[in-house]
Amino acid sequence: MTHVLHTLLAAVALAAFIALAWGSPVRSQQAPANMVWIIPIEGDITPATAQFVRARIDRANAELPLALLFLVDTPGGQVSAMQRIVDDILNRSEVPTLSVVRNAFSAGALIAMAAEQLAMLPGSAIGAALPIQLTPTGIQQVDEKFASAVRGEFRSVAEARGRDPRIAEAMVDQRIEIPGLSTDQELLTLTASQAVEYGIADVEARNIQDALEQFGYGGARVERLDPNPTERLGGWLSNPIVIALLLVIGIGGLVVEFFTPGFGVFGGLGVLALALLAMTAFVSTPAGVYDMLLILVGIVLLAVEALILPGFGVAGILGVGVLGFAVFRIFQDDWVVVLGYGAVFAGVLAAMLLFYLPNSRFASALRLHTRIGRSIGDEVVEPGRYGERADLVGSEGVALTDLRPAGVARFGDDRVDVVTQGDFIPTGAPIRVLRVEGNRVTVRAIEATAVNSTPAGVDPSR
Repeated sequence: MTHVLHTLLAAVALAAFIALAWGSPVRSQQAPANMVWIIPIEGDITPATAQFVRARIDRANAELPLALLFLVDTPGGQVSAMQRIVDDILNRSEVPTLSVVRNAFSAGALIAMAAEQLAMLPGSAIGAALPIQLTPTGIQQVDEKFASAVRGEFRSVAEARGRDPRIAEAMVDQRIEIPGLSTDQELLTLTASQAVEYGIADVEARNIQDALEQFGYGGARVERLDPNPTERLGGWLSNPIVIALLLVIGIGGLVVEFFTPGFGVFGGLGVLALALLAMTAFVSTPAGVYDMLLILVGIVLLAVEALILPGFGVAGILGVGVLGFAVFRIFQDDWVVVLGYGAVFAGVLAAMLLFYLPNSRFASALRLHTRIGRSIGDEVVEPGRYGERADLVGSEGVALTDLRPAGVARFGDDRVDVVTQGDFIPTGAPIRVLRVEGNRVTVRAIEATAVNSTPAGVDPSR
């Protein structure tokens, strides 16, 4: 058992080492002179996107390319991830920043505007940034306090980069009317030409190379820095639905392992799922050392419950609680989705276990395959012999114990478990069998006024 625990901990440590080695960006051997790095921001904006952008900005600060070009093509995403990206572009980057927009909606619009220069590609659009939130009852618009904060961010970033703050605010609030562009009933979304005309974008460009020439970087070499395999995996795993599935498989697998001997498939799946959850938190979220320690403590507590302590007790409950708290800290923006899908997946898992587990080989070790027989004197009677004693109906005997209402009686040479109709019958009282239903033998006293008398020839001490 100790060997198994050591093996599991070693496997987790090895997986963490591989994730660190595989997930580290490849460093150039020399400074990238006369080079512009392209950082794609594509798909939904998630914590994984923010981690990816920060890692590339930190690398740029160390290696100092000519500029970072953010290629933006996104429908939007999480506000917290957007805020991290915008802050890194504005305040963390030590090299010039450029944006080239294919489509920049919602959170993508603010990210694009955070760069020092912004170009619009043919057929591109920017805007439609109404903040919304997912609640247990569905998608809803955020309250005015939160919406005001987001409007302020759009206005502040626009002012910092010399763009029209009123146009930026109209992307967030449909109540702001821009004559010739939008009414007070619709959000503002700009085409490529409108973005340039109204001071949101700097230029229109045919392609990336054209944008670089207009920005003053014509002739510079270009290198695209895509996410590495670990970042891609972490980005996919950071989907709230996948997080919920990993959490349910991890906890569910170890819970099943608690009730089965040894350490088998369910425990292995549980450990693997929780290890993937920890890797996702490390690669794709702003999880700190404290968060990683919480996940590790939760896994260790569940492993201790599965391998060392019998049943499901304090260690198991604490493990589940610690993991739940860690997930809430790391995935705060998606806790409603994680909780909702987690409940659905847990219900499906429970239904599957109830259907398949009782008849599986895993449950065979827990299931009683033989019936317990009863004894008459020194003789052990095989199961079934006294399962139906219809021959006892009408028989008279004596109570060998107080019947309160259950007890033991003797009929001839047989000791039989009996039960009264609810009345009390003391030891030694004569009784008669009223009926037999399976293993239930129902009796009553023969003479209520003479319950202490003993039938002739019957010794109650036998």
